[in-house]
Amino acid sequence: MKVLIPAAGIGSRLGARIPKILVEVAGKTILSRHLTSLKEAGIGPEEITVVTGYRSDDVTDSCRTLGLKALYNPKWNSPGTFSSFFVLPPTGSSLLIIHGDLLWEAGLARGACKLPGDIVVPVDPRNRADEEAMKAEVNGSRLIRLSKSLPLSRSSGESMGIFFIRNHQSIHRLSEHLSEEPSANFDDAVNLAAGSLRTEAWITDRFTWEEVDTPMDLAAARIKFS
Repeated sequence: MKVLIPAAGIGSRLGARIPKILVEVAGKTILSRHLTSLKEAGIGPEEITVVTGYRSDDVTDSCRTLGLKALYNPKWNSPGTFSSFFVLPPTGSSLLIIHGDLLWEAGLARGACKLPGDIVVPVDPRNRADEEAMKAEVNGSRLIRLSKSLPLSRSSGESMGIFFIRNHQSIHRLSEHLSEEPSANFDDAVNLAAGSLRTEAWITDRFTWEEVDTPMDLAAARIKFS
């Protein structure tokens, strides 16, 4: 299994002067915390690719120190994140995508990879009403769609920013036209795939996680992952 960590954006809402993935939480960068969680999940550094963009040299140097591969996304300044997906050549192997600004526990990766489905998306039911959250509409275990604008009455929880894709090549082919859409995100690709692939939501509240978009998020992360 391969791992893709998109970390190309500026992170303007956080207001940091460095890439978000290099921000420290309790003395460790978010990048090094990704590596620790993946090692605990049984995934070695040789399987991990970090997609760079803003201040690419800084992120690449940190990746090199940790033994990780870094690939540059020339479209990093576009508003969407999905262009980072196409930096990695398609293969028939499975792929775990983890947002670069996420802090998370290893059990999320272990659990997502074990569940059936062409695509598995962990969903936290504790945060189903946040207007800014990427909310998930779920029928049974089937993921219908992801949307921030989803009516709260249809929200089963928040997508955590982790996507397990059982066959990288299939979603690459299915979503190829999104590569030219500058505002496309990973959530758009999942929604597109839901029509023809088995797309499953894993609803779980067992794990600690935090996506760091704002100073408030960073403060919460430093409490949760102290």
